[in-house]
Amino acid sequence: MKKPLFMHILTNITITLLLLLTKKQKSKGMILMDNFIEQIVVKKTETRDIIKRLGFFAGGLSLCFTILTLGLMTGLLMIFLFLAFGVIWGAWYFIQSTFIEYEYIVTNNELDIDKIMARKKRKRLITIRIDKTEEWGEYAEGKGKGIGVTVEAHDCGYKNLWYIVSNHDKHGKLVVFFSPNKAVLEAVNKSVPYALRKKELKEKIENETDEIIQNMENKD
Repeated sequence: MKKPLFMHILTNITITLLLLLTKKQKSKGMILMDNFIEQIVVKKTETRDIIKRLGFFAGGLSLCFTILTLGLMTGLLMIFLFLAFGVIWGAWYFIQSTFIEYEYIVTNNELDIDKIMARKKRKRLITIRIDKTEEWGEYAEGKGKGIGVTVEAHDCGYKNLWYIVSNHDKHGKLVVFFSPNKAVLEAVNKSVPYALRKKELKEKIENETDEIIQNMENKD
């Protein structure tokens, strides 16, 4: 009887200590992760992207031809051949850099936006405090214009284009144009100041979700 009683007391002490530790950590803001959403957006190919790719390809081809010609004329073909391979690699690298994706990461009150090139190279464009939002909504002509710093991080389509105006610690007042999905919209809507929260957005998302579920049930 002594052993089970001892284990029971030890278990109670352990649970109490864990609860106290958890409470202390929460009070310091160490384990508050109620809001974490990620989204990848693929930038659509525009005419200027095609022109860039054709320019890199034509420029690389022309430079390779020139290098190989010089190699034949000087008798140093092997050396110039390595240079030609370098040019081909460079042209391929620049062509790949025109394939762009954006990643949105919502963590509690922060929105991080990364630019991903060729699915390899990543660059942090901006981090904003969502609770410092001054204005936000679905894009309409003239919205978010005339603000000093502009961050373009959308798919280049205008069917799902949103903007958010925030006060940044380093850059001051700035505007971000992005293409959020439903999950990101909901997360942002929860974190913006209460006066800016959109009740109709929540209703719209719920109605669209119900419609999708109903369509799936009808297909079955």
